[in-house]
Amino acid sequence: MYDEQLSNVFVIAAILLERNLQSVANHLILSLAVADLLVACLVMPLSAVYEVSQEWKLGPELCDMWTSSDVLCCTSSILHLVAIAIDRYWAVTNIDYVHQRTAGRIGVMILVVWSLSLLVSIAPLLGWKDAKWYDRVNLQYECMVSQDITYQIFATASSFYVPLFVILVLYWRIFQTARKRIRRRQQVTINEFIV
Repeated sequence: MYDEQLSNVFVIAAILLERNLQSVANHLILSLAVADLLVACLVMPLSAVYEVSQEWKLGPELCDMWTSSDVLCCTSSILHLVAIAIDRYWAVTNIDYVHQRTAGRIGVMILVVWSLSLLVSIAPLLGWKDAKWYDRVNLQYECMVSQDITYQIFATASSFYVPLFVILVLYWRIFQTARKRIRRRQQVTINEFIV
C-alpha cells in the first residue's frame, strides 16, 4: 500500500515539475493521484489505529469525519476513472476533440467529480444515518458508514455500480471504434496492394 502512495507522490511531482507532462489531459491523472494520496493521509492513519485497537474510542465526530473522508476519496477515485474514460472516448470518437480539450473543460470535469463525491460522502454528516449509528459508535465502539438501506443503495450505486457500467460501455464503444478503424485501414491497404 505504501508503494502505491509513493507512486502517487511521484506522479504528482512528475506532472507538476516536468513541463512535457503538464498537458491538459494529465490534469485528470493529477487529480486522481491526489484523491488516492488523500486516502493515505486522511483515511489510513485512523484505519490503522482502529485495526490495532479493535474498537473505536475516538468519538462520533471523528468517526463521521473518518468515514466521510473514506467515502469521499474512494468515490472520487472511481469517478476520476469515469472522467478519464469519457475523455478517452471523446478523443477516439471525435477527431477534433484534441483541439477542444481545454483546461476549462477538464477543470469542469474535475469539479464535477469532486462535487459528486462530496455529495455522496456528506449525506451521513447531514443526518442520513441509520437509527443504531450512535449506539454502535458510543456503546459498541464500532465505526462504520451509515447502514441506512436507502443511503447504502444510493452510495453503492453512485460510487460503484453506475460508474462501472459507464466505464464498461465507454471502453466497449472505444473498442468498437478502434476495430472499425483498423478494418478500414486494412481494407485500404489491401485495395492499394491490388491496384
